[in-house]
Amino acid sequence: MGPGDRNNVSRTSRCEVHYSRQKVHYALLMNFAINLSEYFLMMEDYVYCTSKFISTIYWALSAWKELPWAILEFSSLSLSGKVFHTSDLSRLASLFLLFHKDIPIYLFLSEFRLLLAQSVPIRFSPSVFFHIGKYPAFEDTCFPVEKEKVFGEPDNPVASVLTDMMAEMNGIPQYAYTLNEECYSTLNPLRGNYLTVILEKPQKVIRIEVLTGSDKKGLYWLRQGQVELGYDPLENSRGCTRYTLLGPLVEGNLDQRVFYEEDSVEELSCIRLLVLASQESWLLIRQIKVWTQHEEEESYYSGNSGKVGFGNGINMADQK
Repeated sequence: MGPGDRNNVSRTSRCEVHYSRQKVHYALLMNFAINLSEYFLMMEDYVYCTSKFISTIYWALSAWKELPWAILEFSSLSLSGKVFHTSDLSRLASLFLLFHKDIPIYLFLSEFRLLLAQSVPIRFSPSVFFHIGKYPAFEDTCFPVEKEKVFGEPDNPVASVLTDMMAEMNGIPQYAYTLNEECYSTLNPLRGNYLTVILEKPQKVIRIEVLTGSDKKGLYWLRQGQVELGYDPLENSRGCTRYTLLGPLVEGNLDQRVFYEEDSVEELSCIRLLVLASQESWLLIRQIKVWTQHEEEESYYSGNSGKVGFGNGINMADQK
């Protein structure tokens, strides 16, 4: 065995010790927190948060309250910013203690998410937790920091827009998708109304942002709605045959990452904004922004997030 091999063995052994210690510490903390609240926020050292992180998490949890999920992510960091149901903590803590060696927590959590039938990450954008400073040398080796994805301007691909909502003030549905100051307005939307963006050709989308309401908070936004991802386009650009849930609107808006299942070649063909409850007021759909994956990013997304997939793996047939 050469010096390089001995160094690798030493580094591996040292990391296994830290993985084990970290899992035991989190297991003890989770057992303590089980009866203290409804949710558990995982945090680690060397992290700072934005000023509105509490309200961001609160409103997201309110919007997702009636939907199935295992882990909600408010950061691209490997551990910090992940929220769990406290009802799941006893199982997670038991698994930490049972498999306390070898596997780092961030990989272990991906498997735990799959065990609870959440097929892909649910990650909100932008992040509200960030790494700060430097880890000690051994931690930098054992706990790699995922770099925050820097998004440029949205690059909405060519698409047509359909809706069954009546336009007001000579508006056209395309205004909701055009990257300018125009918006699409309608009056008294009904439960089941929709606005669908139908992409000219399937795309690998990595982030979607939907904005409703005026710039003045609380006016004319969609109070109950969700965004769905569509596949298998119908003929004559009339929509898609199959939809999965990306997420509900949070205070009238949505900004989420879109992930891929491992080895998936499926691409997105539709983005549908669905009204979940009728409201007697104006509704402004201000803008739908889309970021697509470029060729140079292929390796990043295929190898960086583990077993992930378009949307959040929630079949819309299961929601009815």
